Amino acid sequence: MSAASSLTLDAALLAGLADLELVARLIVEGARLGAHRSPFTGTGAEFQQMRPYLPGDDLKHLDWKHYARTDRLFTRVYRETTEWPVMLALDTSGSMAFADSAGVSKLRVAVLLAAALTYLLVQQGEAVGLSTHADTAGPAVPARTGRVQLVRLLGTLARLDAAGTTDLDAAIRTAMTRLGRRGCVVLISDLYDTDGWRPALRQARGMGHEVVVFHVLADRERRLVDEGDVEYRDLETGARLVGSAAGRAEYAERITAFIAEQQAFARGEGITFVAVDTRAPLDGVLRAFTQQRAPQAGVPR
Repeated sequence: MSAASSLTLDAALLAGLADLELVARLIVEGARLGAHRSPFTGTGAEFQQMRPYLPGDDLKHLDWKHYARTDRLFTRVYRETTEWPVMLALDTSGSMAFADSAGVSKLRVAVLLAAALTYLLVQQGEAVGLSTHADTAGPAVPARTGRVQLVRLLGTLARLDAAGTTDLDAAIRTAMTRLGRRGCVVLISDLYDTDGWRPALRQARGMGHEVVVFHVLADRERRLVDEGDVEYRDLETGARLVGSAAGRAEYAERITAFIAEQQAFARGEGITFVAVDTRAPLDGVLRAFTQQRAPQAGVPR
């Protein structure tokens, strides 16, 4: 067993390490992904898998022979033999400053996760870039390959702060623009915005981009503290609200419904959706993501 796999790689442990590259390597090695093929897929010449047709898929990749046999539409998915760029779209709005019960903010978890994805992609020769956004665009790095790109991205991630209101629609569209051509958009956010961002993700899928959403929430958001009447402050607007014990059950129902709604939307649009609890081991989060992206066993070819 490696040193990485013997640790519990939760954010509370990793957030205390100053070396972001070391943290990224620990997460990737903890997930045992170093020797595996990249989970991001393209549309080149190398066949990878068959999956059910999704709206927005290129019709030229439909398997008509399989349709003739089964009356079901399937899309042939290929691994690109050339560069398949990935743009990490990171939400840096004020709500991402909210910390869990261990004192680790959602932004810090998002940064650690983005660092691990960057390390994984660069190690496997993929082009990766970064787009950050709150109510306006923040620091950004164009998608490139190589060791210099890894250092540049990790340095940018290490300097991020959470501030401002949320405009996820603009964030997603900015990431697509910076991607420049077909590739993958990875949104890392708590998704605290109006439903106005959903058309942007739907458009990304329609343009042929792969879309991945990491939904980051703190444990104290999933379940309110049981401490009687508590005053809550909106980190983006400054608005204050006193929450009573009687309101906790209603809040639990609403947050559960909110999470389920985001998952249902992603599933309907062919978007990979990964729930991220800030207290969960990050190597497990990365492993869960790559397992979702692995070729599906038992799908007709």
